[in-house]
Amino acid sequence: MKQVFGVFLLFLFTCCHSNNVTSYQSDTIALQTAPHPPVDTTIARKMAFETDSSFFEINNEFPWMGDTIRSYIQLSTNEMVKSFVKDSSIVFMYDGVEKKDSGGYVGVRLGADVDNGEGIVFTTAGCIYIDILSREIYEVDIAADTSYLWVRPQ
Repeated sequence: MKQVFGVFLLFLFTCCHSNNVTSYQSDTIALQTAPHPPVDTTIARKMAFETDSSFFEINNEFPWMGDTIRSYIQLSTNEMVKSFVKDSSIVFMYDGVEKKDSGGYVGVRLGADVDNGEGIVFTTAGCIYIDILSREIYEVDIAADTSYLWVRPQ
């Protein structure tokens, strides 16, 4: 008797299921959306700047730092820095602060944001270190792996 009842339930389930599937349409509604307006390709692509929080921390701790870097940029004898100054594209970014017992240094990278076709990258024109006590600028010669005191031209 249990076997007959099980077969009957299976038969009933099969019949009910096949009768309910009368339409293959989805019960969700697809709405047509308005087409996107055409993109204006004459607008120049804006460069995305993401300012690091160390920029504000260093400027708050050493308010003279920005002016010191700008004066170096204007008076620099570094040919790469000069070429970026001619293009008016030179910017600087802090590379970090190294504090010691007797003083410390702030690392600065000079360069420009350049679009290389895959995105905007920072191209370095030169590196300097600024002594936070004496405010002296040290230029870094990356090729020779040395640094030397920068003397302001007269």
